[in-house]
Amino acid sequence: MSGTQERTERFSGHESFVCRYGWLPKIYNAIGRDPLLLKDEAKSIHKLGIGRNMVKSLQFWAESTGVITNDGTDGHAQGPLGDLLFGEQGWDPHLESLESLWLIHWCLSTSAGIAVWNEVFGEGRLIRFDRQKLIAALTQRGAGLTRPLAPSTLEQHASIFVQSYYQSERGTDDTSWCPLQDLGLIKASKSDDSRIIYDTEQIAPVGLTVRVFFLALVDFVLRRGNGSHSADLSQVLKGSYSPGIVFRLDEYQLRQYLEAIPKDFALGNAFRFNDTADTQSIFLDPMSLGEQWLLSTQKELENA
Repeated sequence: MSGTQERTERFSGHESFVCRYGWLPKIYNAIGRDPLLLKDEAKSIHKLGIGRNMVKSLQFWAESTGVITNDGTDGHAQGPLGDLLFGEQGWDPHLESLESLWLIHWCLSTSAGIAVWNEVFGEGRLIRFDRQKLIAALTQRGAGLTRPLAPSTLEQHASIFVQSYYQSERGTDDTSWCPLQDLGLIKASKSDDSRIIYDTEQIAPVGLTVRVFFLALVDFVLRRGNGSHSADLSQVLKGSYSPGIVFRLDEYQLRQYLEAIPKDFALGNAFRFNDTADTQSIFLDPMSLGEQWLLSTQKELENA
């Protein structure tokens, strides 16, 4: 979406920790009780029960996903994604469903401004890659920065991304387990010369519901920044930061989701998919959409 490309990309901040199971609902509830918690290092370490660097990592992932937001003062507030998943009427208070993980994946890939997510899942530039190819792509993305990035920073950034979606074995130690691994978005195989090749080709997206797809579609169309509330099918399928690219959908899968939307939800004139010989376009009427379909605030939409 437009806001991602315009924002300065981040190559660090995760403190070399993946987003671990239980972190997001935990910090959402903690900020609800104490908006200033993360401003007090000693208190946050004590209340959250993790070390200093992990607290910083937890904050990075929670802000990146929209589970919490910086409220413009010295503290934080519970964010829109956090409200949707973990609030009083939240879908998934303990983050147990694949549906919720697909939505978190969408937010990380389209609005977090994290370089490696932009490269692979936002813009879809890399489908099959080894670690060196991924690092080379990140090096190119960071070439224009005022301060050159250290090779170790790029290596850690690439490593955290792969580890977020792929783990070869899961033992008794869960320190490297990120819930996003359950999506199966990254597969691994060995090449003839024994290099590990990571594959993010199109899959049958298990657990991706029509509800999450429509949330993502609305977010994509309304945040494109061109003043239009429509998009061609090709843009939804192959455009940067689109549902097709982020969710790795082929055209058949995409059409199935689009055709299911009016069957699953009573949207009236809020959504229309014109599929004719001459045009294949999606139209939205934001004024008719309920707030439950907006991942962004109305102010953000007005500025898009």
